[in-house]
Formats: sequence, C-alpha cells, structure tokens
Amino acid sequence: MFLKVTQVEHYTDKLFRIRTERPITYRFSAGEFTMIGMGDNDVMRAYSFTSGPYDEYLEFYSIKVPDGPLTSRLQHIKVGDELEVGAKPTGTLTTANIELGGNLWMLATGTGIAPFISLLRDPNIYDQFNRIHVVWSVRNQTELLAYNEFLQELDIDYTPTVTQDTEWQGLRQRITTMISAGVVLGGSVPSTDKVMICGSMPFNNDVKDMLIEWGWAEGTRKEAGTFVQERAFVS
Repeated sequence: MFLKVTQVEHYTDKLFRIRTERPITYRFSAGEFTMIGMGDNDVMRAYSFTSGPYDEYLEFYSIKVPDGPLTSRLQHIKVGDELEVGAKPTGTLTTANIELGGNLWMLATGTGIAPFISLLRDPNIYDQFNRIHVVWSVRNQTELLAYNEFLQELDIDYTPTVTQDTEWQGLRQRITTMISAGVVLGGSVPSTDKVMICGSMPFNNDVKDMLIEWGWAEGTRKEAGTFVQERAFVS
C-alpha cells in the first residue's frame, strides 16, 4: 500500500526519521518490522516500526547509504510524497516470543534501537516486566539525537554508550565489553532476566553466543525463550 509522508526529520548526514499516515485498519505488534519502498521499482527493505501499536502514525528510522538500492533515494523523500509500506508486519522481536516477568534488557547498536522504541511506546510492556533496562551503543553522540530525550524521560534504566567520540563524557565501551565486565547483565540469570538484542549481525551473534553459554534460550515464533533477536536490516 502507498501512504502519504507526514513528517521527515534529518538528524545527521547519515540518519533520518520518516512518519506516514496510518490507515485505521493497519495492525502490527510492537517490535515487528515490515517492508518499505519507494514504489518506482522492485527494491523494498525490512524496517522496524518505531511507532507504537496504538499511535495514529507509522514511523521508521533509517540510515543513509549513498549507493544503497533504497536509502540512496529514500533519504530525499519529502512531506507529501508516498511511501510504499508492506501490509504484512512480522518479526521475532516481540513480547510474544519471550518469557514475561522479571527484568527485561534491551541491547541495541545504531539503528537497532528502532524496534525498542516501538516496544517502549506500547504501554502494555510496563505491566509485563518488573524493570526495563535499555543499553544503546552508537559511534558518535549525534547518533543519539533521534530518541535520546525520549528514552531519558521514561521510567526505565537507560544507558547510552558512545564508542568513537572523544567529546562524549559518558560510557565509551562496547556493549559486549560491558557484558564481559559485568557492567551490563551483571548478576543476571535466565529465570529473572530476559534479553532482547538488535544490532549488526556480528553484535547479535556475539551476544547470542554469550547468552547461550550462560544458559539463556533463544525464543522464536514457535516457542518463547529467555532472549530474542532480530535479523532484519536495511540498505
């Protein structure tokens, strides 16, 4: 389907956000993704929703790849243009695929924060877990602009870490390094702590390997587990 773009905001030369209108009949679960495109060729890519399931708009957060089949053109989209949005949202990074209760850890790198924004915009998630921890790693602090303020205002434990910006005054370690050091997930066990992972494939795999070694079990759409990850990426 084609939906009219209602808002576009550019944060850096590599990151921007798009909002579109939302048909009343359009349904998705927080944490899911769908395929989007420009409609003028067959190129469509998977994008996680950053809008919540009850919002009156659809929102997507994107990188800009100069020679990317989609993002090289998508980055020039304007209010009033139309975005092609798939009608069949899906994905594993939902609360339906993870055991509920206890603490929930959301671990994200870069634009991997997108599905977590959708989940955190769903009021139901705050009733499903005792405490939510969000750890978001980016290379430069400008990459936090889109959702940093939103995350700071929530009743969650939010930890941003910036790995390649010498002017950043906060944490500068990679998430995997902090996990190994016990700074993140320190003292956590599968019976009381659940984990969601979304980032680059190497990041997802590294965290997955750690969790499996320590006793966590990956959830799927067939069976809920103690951790889940998403494998949808854009270009």
